[in-house]
Amino acid sequence: MQFFVRSTRKAAFAIAGAAAVATLWGGSVAASELPRDHVVLASALRVDADTNTVVLPLFNGTVSGKAVYYIITESSNQADAAKRGLNYAPHIGAAFTQAATGSEDGLAFAGAPDFSPARTYTPSATGFPPASAAPGAVGDDAYSPFVKLSDGTTLNAPIVATGNGPFDVTTHANTADRVLAIDPAKKTVTLLLAHGFFNGSHVVYLSTEASDAGAAAIERATYVKNLATSGPASRIAIVALANGQTGKDNPNAQGLAHLALDENLSSDAVLGDSANFGSPLNILATFPTGPTAAGYRPLWDANVGVWSKAAVAAGENVKLTSASQAYDLSSKGSITTPDGKPLAPVGFVVNCPVVGYVDKAP
Repeated sequence: MQFFVRSTRKAAFAIAGAAAVATLWGGSVAASELPRDHVVLASALRVDADTNTVVLPLFNGTVSGKAVYYIITESSNQADAAKRGLNYAPHIGAAFTQAATGSEDGLAFAGAPDFSPARTYTPSATGFPPASAAPGAVGDDAYSPFVKLSDGTTLNAPIVATGNGPFDVTTHANTADRVLAIDPAKKTVTLLLAHGFFNGSHVVYLSTEASDAGAAAIERATYVKNLATSGPASRIAIVALANGQTGKDNPNAQGLAHLALDENLSSDAVLGDSANFGSPLNILATFPTGPTAAGYRPLWDANVGVWSKAAVAAGENVKLTSASQAYDLSSKGSITTPDGKPLAPVGFVVNCPVVGYVDKAP
């Protein structure tokens, strides 16, 4: 479902990087890394939920002979995933893929994103739906983050920068909108994390691509329309609430209206202010470790829920932390799709690799 118009080109950019600050959900906290046993994407070099940042290994590849830089988060091969510290995701081969040649550390891709458009989000009076919005990156027809290798292995390898630099981490004219810092010499990239929930646990993840232009603008992700053709076996549900409670310091704030009104959605993400870029607190249906690990997929079928007027009036629209809560409320009519039907996929997918958990183990 297309919500938004296409974007205009970026004019000029500044090269920036700064020390991260440490406030999250409106309160002052001390910046700290997640304990390593909370990090399920083992290749991650540093994960800081307070500053909403993750540092990942960076790989240099090519597209038609031109330089691109990418990350790797999942492998469909269990031995490869264990060896490289990736999430094991056996079902991603059923996604829309592109072929690639070369080694995993230096892939030659068939397609790539264009990072030059300017991401925009202008909230309406209610925050969501927006008055206008447009994605800041658009993949060409060949591009997919899901890369099929000659041995049959599929990797989740999103491209996060193009060209030889210098790299723009302020307005993101040649980097993904979640790139906060990039160092090709040290082979690292710092990305903006998203926060959400799985089965009552507070989790953190990335958001790199979406098959809907509007979702890409909201997620600070690359718009890849062909991801919508991904097979059903490659997808699993994620729940996003459109009209949850709002308020920066409201403990029950959640959803797309909250993100638009309270969490700086209209601004470009920068490292020096990374802690102040919040999340809609979406709800995942599976996790890479624990009882649901066999069903883990990083490609999520968006289930957009709307609280009914009666549920809002009755005060039912509190923060939800599990998919079972959302579907139970939907069975009672308290949450529906935007067109008033029971909660179900609305027609687009998002690529959101899971990084770790903040509090209790899922």
